[in-house]
Amino acid sequence: MFIPSWVFEVAVMRTASEYLSSEMGIEAFGKKYSDGLKTIYTETLAPEVFVETAQEIIEFLAEIEAGEQAVTLLNNFCYFRLYHEGVNRPRKMKSMFGTIEDAVKAKDSNPKEALKSFRAYVFGLRSEIVPTAPKGWALETDDHIVKLKPLFEESVSLLDLF
Repeated sequence: MFIPSWVFEVAVMRTASEYLSSEMGIEAFGKKYSDGLKTIYTETLAPEVFVETAQEIIEFLAEIEAGEQAVTLLNNFCYFRLYHEGVNRPRKMKSMFGTIEDAVKAKDSNPKEALKSFRAYVFGLRSEIVPTAPKGWALETDDHIVKLKPLFEESVSLLDLF
């Protein structure tokens, strides 16, 4: 079973965000999400997929001169993807069967789509048509992601690279 696209996109944004907020190499964070997601889903994505996609996101943030707002933009996008399937399409957080974190039957996580989705979100922010995270919201403390919470709470050390 495959990683849902929103989970992949959030993991990529977190790879970029954690890299920008630390002094370690981006590879450590790519490995964290690659290893962590393969314990939950049968699909395996190489750390390079997270690293390369996160680098493209960071390049886009540099193009728009996000500066100190970069991590806030990434966090807002994580909130958006968790709570919305798209613009004006809230995600159904409770279903009769399963959870929002459950694997999907068809592969729908795509690095190019992740970048495209983030770009659209940023431009939607400028038009004020997409929501931002409430003040004080953090992915690590959200109650809707039981399986993924330990992964987002996990810290990375230099020893994790080996």
